[in-house]
Amino acid sequence: MNWLSGPDGYQIETSHSTINPPSSFGVLLGKEALRYEFLLNGDEFPDTEMVIYDPASKAEIAVEFHREGFVKDNDWSDVDPDDFLKQLKEGQHQSNKKRLANGQEAFDVIGWVERPSYDATKHVARYVLELGTEQRHWINAVAVKLGREGYHEFILAGDMEQYQNGGPAALASILDNHSYDPAYRYADFKQGDKVAAYGIAGLVAAVAGVKLGKGLLAGGLAFLAIAGKKLAILIVPLAAGLWAGVKRFFRRS
Repeated sequence: MNWLSGPDGYQIETSHSTINPPSSFGVLLGKEALRYEFLLNGDEFPDTEMVIYDPASKAEIAVEFHREGFVKDNDWSDVDPDDFLKQLKEGQHQSNKKRLANGQEAFDVIGWVERPSYDATKHVARYVLELGTEQRHWINAVAVKLGREGYHEFILAGDMEQYQNGGPAALASILDNHSYDPAYRYADFKQGDKVAAYGIAGLVAAVAGVKLGKGLLAGGLAFLAIAGKKLAILIVPLAAGLWAGVKRFFRRS
């Protein structure tokens, strides 16, 4: 793979953004990043713009851009982390029955390592979820950054030791060194721009694998865990984009 590194930043034309990671970090862009993700996961992730690797912590962060329009952030109060976690645990408990019947390993949703939060100044929502079996635990750390035309998703999936040895710092460094170009920042929104069909609360709920209110996403978690990938966004309406989210639920886990 053609890993890039150095002091210069990278201009990402597809999302009109720029990223300038520390010079020690390795970066895969475009087709190289897409190919790497396919080889690693056995599935395609067409929204992947780059993969970034921190050799110190061994953290690997996949970066995706979703051009879904401007996501309003005035509904964050609808997020209930305790309800989210309850739904996740209940859904995984049910899906484990099917996993075992299909010869797959059962696992549990352990809890939040970092509860869902939203920084209204940086327009970044994030959470860290711990998953595991009796033998091993791992994490899914996800950050969602809003722009004028859509949002970026930063995904760090790996074992607990890796995360504790510098994963949060690596993810924070990437977020701090990523910016949307002038005219494409969240604050550059103008009347007439495309607006997403969900707000930030609905987006984070879908990213976490739940829905606002009671119940699961149309029984989605039972299906998600069988798919064995990491959940990203479930496009509204659910039926139209379910598979796009399903295939990413436990990516690289």
